[in-house]
Amino acid sequence: MMNLLNLTKEESKNLLDLRKDKVELCLQKNKLLDTKARVAVVLDYSGSMRELYQNGTVQATLERLLPIALNFDDNGAMEVWIFENSYRRLPDANMQNYYGYVDREILRKGFRMGGTNYAPVMKDVVEKYIVEEPAPIADYVIFITDGDCSDRTEAKEELIRNSKTPIFWQFVGIGDARFGFLQRLDEMSGRYVDNANFFALNDVLDISDDEIYDRLLAEFPSWLKQPKVENLIQDKYRGELLKKGFFSSFFR
Repeated sequence: MMNLLNLTKEESKNLLDLRKDKVELCLQKNKLLDTKARVAVVLDYSGSMRELYQNGTVQATLERLLPIALNFDDNGAMEVWIFENSYRRLPDANMQNYYGYVDREILRKGFRMGGTNYAPVMKDVVEKYIVEEPAPIADYVIFITDGDCSDRTEAKEELIRNSKTPIFWQFVGIGDARFGFLQRLDEMSGRYVDNANFFALNDVLDISDDEIYDRLLAEFPSWLKQPKVENLIQDKYRGELLKKGFFSSFFR
């Protein structure tokens, strides 16, 4: 079995091509081949994630997720955030820069690792996609963390509030934590539309490509097909929400 933590650039490129085909088959199965969506990954950068960054697990995960963006996103790029107590927007990951991305764009920068707050980065994702760069397509955000957050009330409020946006949150818990709060977020009532899914992985590298793509895309297709979501995706509806001041409390 190939060691996913120490791939050469050529091995990585060959594997990426194979994964693009696997994602395409998954999209075909879900009747999403013609669907366009912006794809983002939000990566936990708290202190407990240090070893996963240093041993190559986060880089391997990024390489596994990029084919989703290559199939979905019309510009072939995946937006990237890291978060701890606060957050940072990083350069988009794409075919030209994905190899060695974590080392080059994160580890060598010397960013400080901190605690785990979800709400600040969730707010910034909404600000980018809804206020700064609105577009008539859905936004699919893969949110990876190894533990529950310290700002549960705020995170819950953010998920409820942005359920009136065309953003779908795919939460992925990695490691041995129990992730009780993320499970509750997934099942939470009071939202305009169910805008999130969650699953946990003990070891993100143990799962096969086919299985992880099936799990990552388990609920996104049904969310997309809901009439409420179809309305939210329209530019006109986004403009109406902004005019009504719906997002004003996000950006105070």
